[in-house]
Amino acid sequence: MPIEVGRFTTEVTVADGDLPLSPAQLEKLVALVARRVEERQREQARSREATAIRGHATPPVRTA
Repeated sequence: MPIEVGRFTTEVTVADGDLPLSPAQLEKLVALVARRVEERQREQARSREATAIRGHATPPVRTA
């Protein structure tokens, strides 16, 4: 059964018998993995932005 997570795709095979997870459980698992991948990508982007060396000062951040 192919499972796609964003730009990643993998093929999952279960040898003998039925799938150990129901289709609903698989959907929940895939959604969780997708959320975690997105969170990790956002954190990596924030980290790169926070540690970037710039040739100029950044404008102040306004809240409100």
